[in-house]
Amino acid sequence: MQYHGVRLRSTGYRQIIEVHLLFPHAMSLGEAHRMATLVEERLAIDSEMPSEVTTHLESREDHSKVHHVQHYTGRPD
Repeated sequence: MQYHGVRLRSTGYRQIIEVHLLFPHAMSLGEAHRMATLVEERLAIDSEMPSEVTTHLESREDHSKVHHVQHYTGRPD
């Protein structure tokens, strides 16, 4: 599993975390979802304040074919 597009925001009393997870195309959706749920739970536990974690599952092999325009990567321009 790889990741990109990490976004962190704070509402003052909670943290909102968003991350794009890239999985092998051949991995079953069920397995990718299970792993994404573990990432969400771990990020929430390790955060210093109450957190809402959202993951976006993507296929590693065809990511650039699906996204014709590059979306937020979390990297400075």
